[in-house]
Amino acid sequence: MQKGFRWFGRAALPVLALAASAGAASADCIRHVYNRSPLTLVGAQQGGPSFLVRPGTSRAIRLSGPGSLELSGYCDAYGARGGDGAGGAAVQTSLRYTAVLDRCYMEIGHDFFDRELGRGFLPRDSIEPFTVNNPKQGDVVLYTDRAICRSR
Repeated sequence: MQKGFRWFGRAALPVLALAASAGAASADCIRHVYNRSPLTLVGAQQGGPSFLVRPGTSRAIRLSGPGSLELSGYCDAYGARGGDGAGGAAVQTSLRYTAVLDRCYMEIGHDFFDRELGRGFLPRDSIEPFTVNNPKQGDVVLYTDRAICRSR
């Protein structure tokens, strides 16, 4: 009878630890928004306060669970004329992201390999001039030139 309880004690501890950690399936990842353009990039995460990414710089963001990221690029310095970005954004996009366990990525493309790889491996719609999930899964890069401002 004593041996049975000893075996139960050794097996119970790992099982309890596994059960306690199973509820924490979401994850937090630090990723970056890069601005490799002459535009002023303004972003907001989950409808929260906006942040500014000046030309040639980047900003770290925390991705947690499923969420959204709104990005807009302005030709003039944001707030230069009246605080509205001088007449509207030259480029803008709204992205959805997922952060689960050890994976954080922007959701784009088809669901073909969704269960195996996550969304974003077979592009469906162009989101130019933005590039997502590069250089790391979950990163966003704005790359364009000033010609986009002349065409407006």
